[in-house]
Amino acid sequence: MRALLILIPALVLAWPAQAVQMVEAIGSAPVQGAISHVRSQALKDAMHQASLRASAQVRSTALLSKGVMAQDDVQVRSTAQLRNVEVLWEEQTDGLYEVGIRAEVAADAMCPASEQRYRKAVAVAGFGLAQPQQATVGQLQNVEQDLPRVLVNSLNNSGAVHALDATRISLYQDPRRAPSKETAQQRLTTSVALATQLGAQYVVSGVVRDLSLADRASNAGEWRARLGLPEASRPRQFVMDVFVHDGLSGAMLFQRSYSAVGQWNAPSVQAVGFGSPQFWQTGYGKEVRQVLQGAVADVNEVLRCQPFMARIVQARGNRLHIEASAGAGIRPGDKFQVYRTGTFYNLDLEPRTELTDMATEIVVKQVQPQFVIAEMKLSAERLAIQRDDMVIAW
Repeated sequence: MRALLILIPALVLAWPAQAVQMVEAIGSAPVQGAISHVRSQALKDAMHQASLRASAQVRSTALLSKGVMAQDDVQVRSTAQLRNVEVLWEEQTDGLYEVGIRAEVAADAMCPASEQRYRKAVAVAGFGLAQPQQATVGQLQNVEQDLPRVLVNSLNNSGAVHALDATRISLYQDPRRAPSKETAQQRLTTSVALATQLGAQYVVSGVVRDLSLADRASNAGEWRARLGLPEASRPRQFVMDVFVHDGLSGAMLFQRSYSAVGQWNAPSVQAVGFGSPQFWQTGYGKEVRQVLQGAVADVNEVLRCQPFMARIVQARGNRLHIEASAGAGIRPGDKFQVYRTGTFYNLDLEPRTELTDMATEIVVKQVQPQFVIAEMKLSAERLAIQRDDMVIAW
């Protein structure tokens, strides 16, 4: 009987805690050799124990040969990251060096092994306002353009992507039903058109669902006005949906709803405007800022795990012109793989974009402000590489 390898799927053991939690752990190491090395090993063990407390994966491999267990391995590894490690105490007892630590532990990213460093071009479209009448108090109608502009600036400041301002363009005619223009397979054709127009790889869009303000207490406003007192602050809702679509296929990569409640303490008749200095000073503005920071972090994370892709705009001989700006971080000598784009149809006769690996590598020779020139060993004609094919870095 041939040896049989049985792989038991990984089990995730996660404590029901927040994304970031504070944990304490003890690590130890036998006192052998230099004390500095022993202490380092004990500290490493303590950090490993701390990460396991937050998140662990167990993988069991059993090897059977002729019905007899020949090998039974159990591997435990962590999928967490440690920050702000603090040593609480350390001591030697019974030939062991022990270290106690406290640390912040966060769940690991979706693609921790990714080392892809290029800044992906992202077009940020205008956000729809589902209920415009709710923006009257404070004159927040400019939220449709100024909110996504905040996202553009924050994404660019993070350095992870190259955000393009497309806030003048709205992808949804009726924000209340967004993203209703998608097909059943969650594809948005308008995102493809926008990405092609701006040379972007991804499109970020969204809808502001709720800006409602709580009603005043009965007669409270009238009495405060008679006494010459300022208006009492009122809770105000903020709800928005954020979508990320692939610019090549129109497929949705990310969708999430964000919400917050903050105190609106500006006078009702004052035209504050969304994103103004006075807006950010309100309790409501501070809550909204926190929400936007979380959305930027989420978008950065989901795009970090995606490959860098750029269109071929001209193929002649062994030279390719690629639509990628110098801001993407591409340098002479960088290498990419060439993929041919094509279309196939599923069982419902709906078109799908297909990428075929041409098993061809190109080397970047020149980086211009708005395009890149690369060369390959074989000619484009021989490989049938043409305009709108792609180069990819995983």
